[in-house]
Amino acid sequence: MSRRDLIIFITLSFMWSISFVFYRIGVPEFGSLAFASLRVIFAGLTMIIFLIVSSKDHAGIKERWKILTIVGLFSAAIPFILFSFSAQTVNAGVLAVMNAAVPMMSGFIASTFFNERLTKKQIIGLIIGVIGVVILMSESLFNESGSSDLSSNLLPLGYALLGAVGYAVGANITRNYLEDISPVAITAGSLIIASLVMLPVAAYNFPYGASISVKAWVSVICIGVFSTAIALVFMNQLIKSIGPMRATSITLVIPIFAIILGYLLLGEALDIGAIIGSIVILVGTYLSLNLSFKSLGKS
Repeated sequence: MSRRDLIIFITLSFMWSISFVFYRIGVPEFGSLAFASLRVIFAGLTMIIFLIVSSKDHAGIKERWKILTIVGLFSAAIPFILFSFSAQTVNAGVLAVMNAAVPMMSGFIASTFFNERLTKKQIIGLIIGVIGVVILMSESLFNESGSSDLSSNLLPLGYALLGAVGYAVGANITRNYLEDISPVAITAGSLIIASLVMLPVAAYNFPYGASISVKAWVSVICIGVFSTAIALVFMNQLIKSIGPMRATSITLVIPIFAIILGYLLLGEALDIGAIIGSIVILVGTYLSLNLSFKSLGKS
């Protein structure tokens, strides 16, 4: 991984982590489905502007629209809907943690269906990362009430895991079938198609007659423009550069940023379990990305 890839990696971690803050602000006013749908729609509108400004990024969209449709559904529309259902009963911290299942799923899909071999160091790193996620998730699930209600949490967590599968599938399809298309074209084609799919969902679920605050509108616009459209351009570039498994390892870092942002912006508790889990996740991410400080300094 080059220094440039690492900068993109860290920037993406922040952009996607703050999306959970946006969810906390906007979902109570818009509702889960309306908020998720508007997120995709604003992202699609942003990518239309990208295409207007840069005509060179039109190449390949018409010819590969079928694959882009699949990517749009699995990387945006379906996961956003599933996570919106999950968000009705699962708090933002746990949702951020559930995202961390993506690299394991991406690695399994890559090795099973696309013959991509994982090194022992990467496998060990992913296992360590998952251990850190378990620490974070146990804190989030058990801390408030002191007990676990598996029957009420199983289905929402299942929605989140299925959403993570969608992200992993989309990343592998992008890497293996869209190598000849620019990251902007991939993001534009997939998000514009996904926004068309989500448009009737938004129209049906929009809270007509409700008073929506400026803060809620800002949150849904920011999550669509920055945490979806621009972030996915960076992500597709990262997938092309370092591969889907290593790129999706970013989800192991997202809970760390989400906990910090939740503490600073939402006043959420910052306990020792969260700190320990975050450190373990960082170690696992370092190994799973096959990083080397020595080679990084020379890049």
